[in-house]
Amino acid sequence: MTSSSEPIFRVEHLSLAYPGRRGQPLAQILTDVSVEVVRGGALTLVGPSGSGKSSLLRCLNRLEEPTDGVVRFDGRPITELDPRELRRRAALVLQAPVLFEGTVRENLMVHAPAVTLDVSESRLRETLSEVGLEAALLERDAAMLSGGEKQRVTIARALLRDPQALLLDEPTSALDPPNATLVVQTICSLRESRGLSIVAVTHAPELVRRLGGALLYLVKGRVQAYEPVHGAGVIDNRLQAFLSGTHP
Repeated sequence: MTSSSEPIFRVEHLSLAYPGRRGQPLAQILTDVSVEVVRGGALTLVGPSGSGKSSLLRCLNRLEEPTDGVVRFDGRPITELDPRELRRRAALVLQAPVLFEGTVRENLMVHAPAVTLDVSESRLRETLSEVGLEAALLERDAAMLSGGEKQRVTIARALLRDPQALLLDEPTSALDPPNATLVVQTICSLRESRGLSIVAVTHAPELVRRLGGALLYLVKGRVQAYEPVHGAGVIDNRLQAFLSGTHP
């Protein structure tokens, strides 16, 4: 049995490189990254564009395979886990919501044939309620939803699989401020109510502040800082510099 003190994620000396074209050297994306995410905790990945934040996030559920190093989930190397099971337990929510043609109900019920999923009426209604949406939305055409509603439906779809962690890649960057605020509220309330562990790539100060936990600052694929997020008050100058990519 895994100890409750064991981090949900432990990343040890992770590096990621892509093959070069036509004899060119490897393109180094991440270099010697080590970080932990405590159970029920939060880790925010920040840094300039191209610093490897999204690549690191994708390494956590094997959408990218590291060149070197180890990623452990729930105490086990993720290479020992079935990728489908890993992605159920550590669900990825993308910047742009991915919904299929059809109703919200049909989108929530989509799952792999080998996966057993409770999609009873009561479970669907309860899960929509968790993300702040009305049950009447079940019969709506998913294409007609607002950006914020679509993002919350994608989160609800992940919740139906009972994940232990949510991996969030800029979940609010495509939204207007009111919808972004609703999504931030949803993420933070789910962390509290479900005890979810959260790993987020974001430049949204409100999400960083409300999630708390730890912050990993990457520049050109290397760790420049790894430290707690300070308080729930006004974000200090140091954190503002991290979010703007101007930290030295």
